[in-house]
Amino acid sequence: MIPFFLQIALPYSLLWGGICLSITSIVLTLALLKLAFATHAGRIFYIAFFMLFIPTSVLAIFLPTVLATSYTPFIQGALSLPLLALWPLAKLEALPEAWEATAQELGANQGACVRLILWPLLKKSLVFSFFLSFFLGIAQ
Repeated sequence: MIPFFLQIALPYSLLWGGICLSITSIVLTLALLKLAFATHAGRIFYIAFFMLFIPTSVLAIFLPTVLATSYTPFIQGALSLPLLALWPLAKLEALPEAWEATAQELGANQGACVRLILWPLLKKSLVFSFFLSFFLGIAQ
């Protein structure tokens, strides 16, 4: 059970809130990328999150002034999802439609496709998203 933040000493509650925000946003970003990869809907997610990243980022920044509860960092982490997933989705959108079928025809299994094609493509954008998530958690 997550303790109520107002009952914890102030420096620890800010640290706990930052950790909750970061972990929530990282887990949701990875789940979204897995869903976009599995459904081949990276372009749809990219367009939707491109339109949503400014309003949700502003709402995430001002949410603690409106809603100061124990689950506010989790909501902030969910609201930062469009900002964090935008760059990896842009990289995922750059892949051609038939790359997976082509790689499998050449003898690569699913692990080799991820290791040799997806990881080099998404490495910088995922590291940037993780760094931005931790920065948002600290700045919160």
